[in-house]
Amino acid sequence: MDLKRMRYFCTIVEQGSISHAARVLNMAQPPLSKRMQELEAEIGAPLFDRTNRALIPTEAGVYLYQNAKEILNNIDNIRLQTLLIASRNKKIIRIGISYLFLSYFSSFIHKLSQRYPEIEINISVADSSHLEFLLVQRIIDIALIQKPKMTKAFDVIEMGPMKLVAVIAKSLLPEKPRKSITLEALTRFPLVLLHRAGGNGTFEVLIDSLHKYAHEINVIMQVSEPRLIIELFNLGVEAATLLPASEVNAKNLDNYHVVDVASPPSLFVPMVVRLTHVSGNPTINEIWEWGLDLQSKGSF
Repeated sequence: MDLKRMRYFCTIVEQGSISHAARVLNMAQPPLSKRMQELEAEIGAPLFDRTNRALIPTEAGVYLYQNAKEILNNIDNIRLQTLLIASRNKKIIRIGISYLFLSYFSSFIHKLSQRYPEIEINISVADSSHLEFLLVQRIIDIALIQKPKMTKAFDVIEMGPMKLVAVIAKSLLPEKPRKSITLEALTRFPLVLLHRAGGNGTFEVLIDSLHKYAHEINVIMQVSEPRLIIELFNLGVEAATLLPASEVNAKNLDNYHVVDVASPPSLFVPMVVRLTHVSGNPTINEIWEWGLDLQSKGSF
């Protein structure tokens, strides 16, 4: 499978249309459309449901997007590692950020760049489980991720559970609940849920919680990235979802209610993570101590 086509495909999914993707890629629409036709012919299945308004990924398209992003992230990480080897005299910190907490950790990255202007910051965005792997392989220095499974292998700075919100199409629920909505009420709706690309995680915890109230749960799509869920909703997907509050801007969701969840399970726990046994790097240690100080002051 051609890497360039893979990048084109991921850009189209993220932009929602050929025209928007063509502008981002700085290319004309006809050749971009042709590359997607070639990709679908190679796979032997449609990757998009084509409507007058937008291109919506099929189930196969969502699966390809999740895995293609991981492959492309791996390639980007190899490139970053190569650059690191080629510039050993320069101070570089390699940070991985989970798709789950891009907005949440953006202020930390901004503060970091202001405090250490002499350090080059290389950032990779991927699934939390993949970033744990990159830490173990020493491809990145620090990960900003969901609570890791192998806690004994890592030093962590825990931010505490993230507030959980439900995003619900107004076509499914015309009147917005005054204060919050229960998980039991959410079982009535078709659901688009977060599901990490590798291993078990928040999806399984959430499904177990929902099954306490209903035997059958109508999950119509599983997506590893909050941004893609929001984009699909902006394109008109009529469903409900559960997301960390930091990743949802109600102002950009005119046709959806954004509601607090009553008595939510502890699903999203952002953490700053590093390998325990490689804590001898002075630069990483200094940044780590600074992070601990920010946490203690509640100004992370």
